[in-house]
Amino acid sequence: MKTNIILLTAFIISTVIAGCSSQGNDEKKLPMEIILDGTYSAIEEKREILLNNNDDYQKLMTQVYSNLDQMPRIPVVDFNKNSVVAVFIGNRSNGGYMVVIDSISEGSKNLTVNITETTPGKNCMVTDAITRPFSLVKIPKTELKPVFKTKQIVKDCQ
Repeated sequence: MKTNIILLTAFIISTVIAGCSSQGNDEKKLPMEIILDGTYSAIEEKREILLNNNDDYQKLMTQVYSNLDQMPRIPVVDFNKNSVVAVFIGNRSNGGYMVVIDSISEGSKNLTVNITETTPGKNCMVTDAITRPFSLVKIPKTELKPVFKTKQIVKDCQ
């Protein structure tokens, strides 16, 4: 009887350990490099985009900077080797808002893009100007469909 209990306990523990270690193994975290981020894009609406060619990238950059008199230098991306993930959170009524692409994982069917959107708390001192936070990152080339997961946090300014 005691041997059966020990064997059953060992089986349960090994099953739990095997289950924990196999979860998420089909997703691989991708290296990423921030190529551009800020708070004053000309894009007024929320957008989440995966870019795989230079034409679409140039069009997007023209939109991002359409509120400026002179177009700044645009970071160069080799789309034979890379893709670009772009996130825009749209109009915000004042400063203190921010968006960050935390991580990107490649699964068998999807690309998971984890985003954190930060909102200023009620005690935060912010600029009194409309902002449009955005972030663009470069990742290894992929054709997978992106799934964007946003976590929202409120910054506490005490």
